[in-house]
Amino acid sequence: MYNTRWAVLAGLLFTTTFIGIAQTESVIFDGQIPIKIQRLRQVEDSVQVVMDIDLTNVKISSERSLILTPLLISSQGREVKMKNILINGRQRQKAFLREVALNGWERDVRNAHHEIIPLTKENRSVYRYTQAVGFENWMREARMNIEADLCGCAAGSVQQITSERVANRIVLEGAKEYRALPNVAYIRPEVEQIKARSESSDVFLDFPVARTEINPGFGNNPRELSKIEQIVNDIRTDKNLTVTGVMISGYASPEGDVNFNNQLSRGRAEALRNYLSTRVGMPGHLYQVGFGGEDWEGLARLVQNSHIEPKGTILSIINYYNPMERKNRLKALNGGSTYQQLLNMLYPQLRRVVAKIDYNARSFNVEEAKQVIKTRPKQLSLNEMFLVANTYPEGSKEFMEVFETAVKIFPNDPVANLNAAASALLTKDLTRAERYLQRADKSSLAYFNNLGVLNMMQGNLARAKNLFRRAATDNMDAAVKNLEELRKKEEADKQLRN
Repeated sequence: MYNTRWAVLAGLLFTTTFIGIAQTESVIFDGQIPIKIQRLRQVEDSVQVVMDIDLTNVKISSERSLILTPLLISSQGREVKMKNILINGRQRQKAFLREVALNGWERDVRNAHHEIIPLTKENRSVYRYTQAVGFENWMREARMNIEADLCGCAAGSVQQITSERVANRIVLEGAKEYRALPNVAYIRPEVEQIKARSESSDVFLDFPVARTEINPGFGNNPRELSKIEQIVNDIRTDKNLTVTGVMISGYASPEGDVNFNNQLSRGRAEALRNYLSTRVGMPGHLYQVGFGGEDWEGLARLVQNSHIEPKGTILSIINYYNPMERKNRLKALNGGSTYQQLLNMLYPQLRRVVAKIDYNARSFNVEEAKQVIKTRPKQLSLNEMFLVANTYPEGSKEFMEVFETAVKIFPNDPVANLNAAASALLTKDLTRAERYLQRADKSSLAYFNNLGVLNMMQGNLARAKNLFRRAATDNMDAAVKNLEELRKKEEADKQLRN
């Protein structure tokens, strides 16, 4: 008689799901076979099972077989096995058909299996499993497992049998699962009295050797000068902005004499200041000139992001020696070949001038802010963005986009991150919500409420309740509502168990 030596499976990975919910998902066979339960429910005097088994990426050897058997199991050990799915490797399928034919097992095989699948390229797809078994009272507490049997079909192979849970409970007739409705909380940002902003740009000017005068037509200068002029003019001519200062700092690459490099970096910064003062028509008192000299910090950053080797040795030299010793050691590294790479690839990027334009933006009313956020969102404050968001229905596309814009403009602001987390929770984007909450204001009651919502949506209901209680200490409306939602869910789950 045909028996379980034609069965297969190795390692089931169970993904935790809510009790009794349709469309729960698990991944079995070492992550190779996704299983989605579409239905596990009592209907009158039977239990109906519908699930999709995805064999797209399963791998078994040609000589072996895999058998998956769904079964209902009670905590007292009672169980009912359902028809299984038999998956045969190419050679195993041939042997299987031959043995069935020789022994006349065709009828037994049809009765034993829900499906027999030769694992060919064409058969790698999603199979819909449907089955019904008679309902008995002990099944009220039953869970569903899948027993997986990897046969020892070939010489030297070992049979492996595992049984893992894929659903916690049958949905009983008349019982309904309660889906708790999350209530998120926002913080209104404080009004920004002076909206101070700045724009910075690296300007890579080409100078003749050891010179500081700007030749507008030399090398890349036309492009670089046009770039910085455009930035300054865009800010200077914007009626919503008032320029408060222009800081120009020069830097040099660390070769040659350090004092000369200091003079060079300052001279080149002054040259750009003089050029801009004649081109963009801003008062001279707005300009400040500084110099950074040899840009070792910039070199370390470039090395870290490059493929130049030995990277670790170069960074150690930069970090642990004085400037003169650094230069000598870098020149000697690998017989001078590494230094030549630095000279050719990285040092030119250090010969630059940084221009930072400081400005203040005026205040906007809500209607103005709704237009500004579309093109120049940096000119808005968080408070102005918050007011814009609240002109749209909560959860709408426009509502979500405002909070996403806010956290992009103010990525380290704790209030911007808390509000972005709230909007992410509304779209059930738990990954983004968790990331934003890590940078949120952790002292606020809104933080504890939203962290509670995250845990509730992840299924950590006990932790969620504790967080909601903490948030509700000042009668926060969202937290009070969330505690009531959890109470309703607990009541519904109790009915499912009884």
